[in-house]
Amino acid sequence: MKKFSLKTWVKKIQLVALRFPFTLFFILGFSIFLLIQINQSGNNHHERNWTFFSLGILLSLSVTLFSEGFKKIYKIGLNLLAIILLLLFCYLLPEKFNPVNFYQVISIGIVLFLSAFVVSFFKMDNDIPFWEFSKESIIQLFISLIFAQILMAGLSLAVLSLNELFKIDIEDKVYGNIAVICYVLFGGIYFLANVPDKTEKYNQNYHFSKFLKVLGLYIILPILAIYTLILYVYLAQILINWQLPNGYVSKLISVLGLGGFLSMLILYPLRNQNENKVVKLLSKYFPVILMPLLILMSVGIFRRLGDYDLTINRLYVLTLNVWLYGISLYLFFSKANHLKWIVISFATVLLLSSVGPWSVYNVTKRKMRTEIGQLLLEAKLLNNGKVIDNTQKIIILNPELANTLSEDIKYIATNYGIEQLQPLFKISLKDKSWTDLNLLLGINEFPITDTFFNAWTDKENPLKIDLNPYKSMIFLPSFNNEKSKLLSNSETEITFGKMDIQVKQKSSQGSVFFIPLKSKIMEILKTQKIRSSHPIEEMTITTENCKLVITSITGNYYSHNDSIHITNCDAQLFLK
Repeated sequence: MKKFSLKTWVKKIQLVALRFPFTLFFILGFSIFLLIQINQSGNNHHERNWTFFSLGILLSLSVTLFSEGFKKIYKIGLNLLAIILLLLFCYLLPEKFNPVNFYQVISIGIVLFLSAFVVSFFKMDNDIPFWEFSKESIIQLFISLIFAQILMAGLSLAVLSLNELFKIDIEDKVYGNIAVICYVLFGGIYFLANVPDKTEKYNQNYHFSKFLKVLGLYIILPILAIYTLILYVYLAQILINWQLPNGYVSKLISVLGLGGFLSMLILYPLRNQNENKVVKLLSKYFPVILMPLLILMSVGIFRRLGDYDLTINRLYVLTLNVWLYGISLYLFFSKANHLKWIVISFATVLLLSSVGPWSVYNVTKRKMRTEIGQLLLEAKLLNNGKVIDNTQKIIILNPELANTLSEDIKYIATNYGIEQLQPLFKISLKDKSWTDLNLLLGINEFPITDTFFNAWTDKENPLKIDLNPYKSMIFLPSFNNEKSKLLSNSETEITFGKMDIQVKQKSSQGSVFFIPLKSKIMEILKTQKIRSSHPIEEMTITTENCKLVITSITGNYYSHNDSIHITNCDAQLFLK
């Protein structure tokens, strides 16, 4: 083990300056920018500055690793071109960031971070150097963070002792300065000094530690197996009951897919050397096991889109779903020989979905603006393409339409900025809020939903299925106000009439009876401030001909016209 000394540290800095001059420039620039922010109160630099320096660190690192081995002039030229493109991107960003701009910058940061691991290995036929370089780089990154944390703790304790022992008044910003020095300057330079060099990058020998074997084989894989079992049992339940899946299932399947591919990457040496049958089976059959669950994920996504419309997050999840299909098919047909394409394809898809007119941000914005325009037209609030002043509520809006319009305006204003709606308004929207627009449109400051209800049966006392004295039981598919026909077969037809459920028994001379759903909701509203979980008896509607047991129900009650709007309901119907 080499001794650590000031001389060796200076030498490492010199090597970093020679190998990563542009990355070092961005680290120094980012550090100075942060120090100015900390020490000059009231000095508000544009978000573009920190975007330029933070993304510049990752971009220059990736470009430098890619261009190692090129002539010096080409290496410098590629870095300068990358910097020009980064400057152009930052220039096109607004001076004041909206949430969508933060999401975009974070997404691009993830892309650049992942690209640093793969840019040196595009043309290589095997993934051994890629795997070894990635492993060593991640280890060095963690070591850098640990050392930076130790240094931060030690220096902070020293400063604190000056305050406690000598009563020297230490401002809080001193600790901020120390953090920048430790985490950004020291941590960044230490990491760069230990990134495998251009000869070590292409090492054809594995160094597979016991730690990675335990992590991948005995921790991650058992967790994934449990996840898979749970999801397949849920899939079986969906098929048996023939009902739509819960939208939350998309998140679980996403975690399973990403976790499975991560474990394949971690355990790649074992699979490549045929040392473990479990790992070999994982590489061969995981894409096949995942495929039915991806179909379930697609159904869950489209259910969420149908129930709650398009958002940035849902469009990202849909993109992830498409990518999981693609990479699963690729790994199956290629027999998982080139796992680096997991990282390459993920970074590529994330970049394409985050930048350009086709990005999830722009697609969602266009969809939202179009919908707002259609709602305004339907509400008769547009004159020659401009919103009329309805502050005095001359035009009475439909409650459901007004609620949807208010939520869409709030979403655009919160994520993109209220100025995105300027073409629809005569007045300037500068310094306006979404609540101001609500008042202008004749919508209450808060959406017109009077009371939200959310109730479910007590999970500690599950439903005991006892058909006596009933002849049959039907699991009603999840329904809402947009879905009227719940069931139709040769014997029974069930429809939802927004206030009650109508049951028509074709086998009994077409007899029709109604289940009063609204009255049960009014009972739930009286107790929801006390509890949301109810005994089965309180969630049951019993009539002369049937019994309806509500598993869960959510929606809104509008007092001004005494109506209900159900967003989701699951129930079982018992028929005599």
